[in-house]
Amino acid sequence: MMSDSADFFASSRDAKKVLVIDIPALGDTVHLLPALHLIRQNYPQAELHVMAGDPGFYAALVPWVDRCWPPVRRPFLKNLSLIGQLRREHFDAVIVITSHNRMVLIANMIGARWRLGRHTDEKKPWWWQPLLYTHTVNYPFHQELMYLQRWRMLKQCGLQGEAPEFHVALQPQWFGECGLTPDDRKTYLHVSPYYSFAGKELPVAQYVDLLTRLHALCPRIVLSCAPPKRECELLQNLVAQLPFTPFRMYPGTLSIYQYIALVDGARVHLGGDSGGLHVARMVGTPSVSWYRARVDYRNWAPAPLEPDHRLVLTEDISEDACRSISTDAVLAAAADLLRPGG
Repeated sequence: MMSDSADFFASSRDAKKVLVIDIPALGDTVHLLPALHLIRQNYPQAELHVMAGDPGFYAALVPWVDRCWPPVRRPFLKNLSLIGQLRREHFDAVIVITSHNRMVLIANMIGARWRLGRHTDEKKPWWWQPLLYTHTVNYPFHQELMYLQRWRMLKQCGLQGEAPEFHVALQPQWFGECGLTPDDRKTYLHVSPYYSFAGKELPVAQYVDLLTRLHALCPRIVLSCAPPKRECELLQNLVAQLPFTPFRMYPGTLSIYQYIALVDGARVHLGGDSGGLHVARMVGTPSVSWYRARVDYRNWAPAPLEPDHRLVLTEDISEDACRSISTDAVLAAAADLLRPGG
């Protein structure tokens, strides 16, 4: 019979092997880290395994995780070999941070004695999932930052901790691989202007105006984008129209680790994509983001408890909503963060 979520830690505290399962996207990976660190603190004797994203990410930044498994694949039958390997590990406890059906099925099939899952939000079916868990926890979605949801969800299950921590370890050489020196740290603004979804982007003329005014506040402007051809071409076109030369430009040339190091070294990160904000939050770099007020934006958006992260929000939720973002509002947020003590 399924037990109350508050009993989970008391029941499983002596576990020798614990597996944590989550969605493999970068943002979810970053927002998992405080919950994952809480699990590490509460099960110090256990081997901690994770199946939630790029194994290389965890191996490089989270050395306190013992083993990283490949993420779940689609369709479900492609995971049969992985399920067999997981069964042979003889896990004592599995914690499913997400409520996606594939992860729920895998958590049930690997044979762990204790299985914790989260109640789905109102958009997903729920009736059958509790049948596969020993414990379920009900914690609201879309009301606060995702990493807080996950950390507090585990606290509700009996785990103990004072405050959420990302607790990542960056390698110094990653910053040098960007062509930067230790003296360059915290001397530049980092701006990510282009993304996989064009609706998050500002018009090129607005970018020219914004970057020119940012340059007056901080003369070292660093621009970067992801490798897709569209983003690289847009970045090159933007730079050609600027009345100044950026301090550095990275048109799709950075690895994920170099990108993290670049954001870590910035005075402020600016962008309209949540990926950069996730990284800035993880490494403790102040940020300014612009976005539209979608139903789920509170999962990631800067909140009052984060004075170093600012959000310029438009209530327009159309596909090109960010075209109505105010340049003055973005500039004012950046200037505020650049002030001493800002």
